Amino acid sequence: MKLKFPSIDHLNAALSTELTVPLAVHHAGRNAVSFDLADGNELASIQIEALEREYGATAVEDYRYDLEDTDLFDPLNFGPDTAEAPSLDDVLEEIGARSAWAQSRGRNVIIAIVDTGIDGTRPEFPAWKRVSQSWAPIGDDPWQDWQGHGTMCACIATATRAEGGQFDGVAPDARLMSCKTRFYDLELAAIYDELTTLARAGNVVIASNSFGSKTGTPPPEPADSDFLPALDDAIEAGVMPFFSAGNYHDIAGGDPHAHEPNSIWLHKGRHDVFTVGACDERMAMWYYSSRGLGQFYPSPGTSAKPDAVGMTPANGRILFGSDVRTMPVGWGTSGCCPQAAGLAALIMSRSAPLDRPTLSRQELFAHICSTAKSLGHHPASQGAGLIQCP
Repeated sequence: MKLKFPSIDHLNAALSTELTVPLAVHHAGRNAVSFDLADGNELASIQIEALEREYGATAVEDYRYDLEDTDLFDPLNFGPDTAEAPSLDDVLEEIGARSAWAQSRGRNVIIAIVDTGIDGTRPEFPAWKRVSQSWAPIGDDPWQDWQGHGTMCACIATATRAEGGQFDGVAPDARLMSCKTRFYDLELAAIYDELTTLARAGNVVIASNSFGSKTGTPPPEPADSDFLPALDDAIEAGVMPFFSAGNYHDIAGGDPHAHEPNSIWLHKGRHDVFTVGACDERMAMWYYSSRGLGQFYPSPGTSAKPDAVGMTPANGRILFGSDVRTMPVGWGTSGCCPQAAGLAALIMSRSAPLDRPTLSRQELFAHICSTAKSLGHHPASQGAGLIQCP
């Protein structure tokens, strides 16, 4: 549940009262708060009515996005961890990350992982990597992972072996910002407003987002959204957002070899975000990888999606939560989005010195697409093809 107030003064006056429901988010910048309203909490309902009556608040549903198809990441589906299985190391070789490290390792770039948190006990994420502005709901810890998924995405983007970790990510020297969420609209708005602040302070900020709307049919646009205006502000400030295409092709009724129907939903079709699908180690499209051209294409402000794909092997070994796991059907488009985000960090770090102009967001996106390797699939499946590091 989200309460929106007509002004900051109304919000502050309401917060001066004794609230019976713990807040999850207090977002002064958007004059809103959110909290979990448990079924049957009659006292909380009475207080919400009082806040509406006395302070002009409006109670609305706090829209919740989905973690990309969690069936792929059910621990019951994990295979045995064997050293012979393909791993993130093989993916780095395939996309050329290791050879790119002679020129760039992602220094001076922030990668924000907007996800389930990151396991801070892992040596892949030492203290020197961590951005102090990491975010979590009130009373929570961004360096704890409630599901394991965020740790996987962080590992792929920017893990390091420098202090005993088992993996390097695509950009092992990039800074890491944990943005822990359960994917509620106001949480995402607060995260993106924090990214905006960082970008306006002169930081190069890349955001990896592996969440969406788990459906086989076009979802309605979220009502009363604060996240979408915050995304607009962040992009205007220079934040570079990467999104997983989604794992919805099969639930949309698509044949694994077909490039239709569309299953890339909502804001993932915007021209100012980079949307990433998934192929396997044989360079075939994964059966679940969402196809384009995007829910609202060709409306103004959209472009044909996906932009490109990452690679995730069957039975691939990866850090998931506190342990290394083997995923029988790969890491989903969730595991491909941070590959592209890591590649963006390599490129932006390389372009940052004073003797080279920093790339704009659209120049960055165009460069990633122009250097991708076509896999011979339809553009609605593969976009420009498999990403390749410089």
